[in-house]
Amino acid sequence: MRARVVGAVLGAAAVLLLAGCGGLPPGVDGNLTDNWPPMPPATISVPPAPACYDVTDPQPGMTKLPPVVDCGASHTLETVHVGGFSGADAATDVPPPDGGPVQQRAYADCTKTVDALVGGDWRTGRIGLDLTLPSPAQWEAGARWYRCDVVEFADLDSYAVVGRTGSMQGALTGPRPLALGCFKVAIKGEDIDTMVATDCAAPHNSEFAGVWDAPPGVYPADAGQRQSTQLNGCRGVIASYTGVPNDGMVRYRTGQITFGFGKADWDLGNRGARCYLWLDNKSLTRSLKGAGTRGLPVNTA
Repeated sequence: MRARVVGAVLGAAAVLLLAGCGGLPPGVDGNLTDNWPPMPPATISVPPAPACYDVTDPQPGMTKLPPVVDCGASHTLETVHVGGFSGADAATDVPPPDGGPVQQRAYADCTKTVDALVGGDWRTGRIGLDLTLPSPAQWEAGARWYRCDVVEFADLDSYAVVGRTGSMQGALTGPRPLALGCFKVAIKGEDIDTMVATDCAAPHNSEFAGVWDAPPGVYPADAGQRQSTQLNGCRGVIASYTGVPNDGMVRYRTGQITFGFGKADWDLGNRGARCYLWLDNKSLTRSLKGAGTRGLPVNTA
């Protein structure tokens, strides 16, 4: 035991001796950081909002966007709002699954914000709303934002996104430049061939009446069942819009055209269907809003 203690002491003294003999080279102060401040912790960038982007081909869910442009300049996509996940919603290792309750809450927040911006139900206009989440890699790195984007469609036939200048703020108020109105519908066989928007003072045979929302439930997988359900729901919307009784005679007053928003939107909480009245044997040059039974009589022909 004594020899071991002596040896340990001698070893320590040797180390001290070596350290004392060499000294430091000129210009070296022994500070390993050399007076540089510590690097800041890594941060995840959050998309700006409001912001506009000129994207060549906007697609839902784009996490990488070009530089921001002035909304007064030509652009194709407008970020209206950016929210953040928190609590249990943010504690997962991967982004929230499509159509799950976490995404539904984010989509509801987007809907509320966009409706307030445009001045009405965005679904009543040539407007598309997209919810974008971080990519799996961004989420793994700590990103917990979600983005609410809107685009303007040229029409609801092709759903082609068009460039515009100016924010969509107030797009469904005042002159309502993006609101759905009257249409000239051409039928080919039993299908709609074209549905061209036109001024209600010009000849037309169709008019947008509003949006019907299906009750909560599973998305109807059968196309025939979806169509039947939407037609039944839209009859009430058309009756209210035109001011006629919502009874079994509505179908003898006007035809109907309906378009749902699809399964992806349904799963997010948008169970709406756009409702249009349609007169296949008559042309109008005025709106039928509030026209009543005189303006929309029972068709006995």
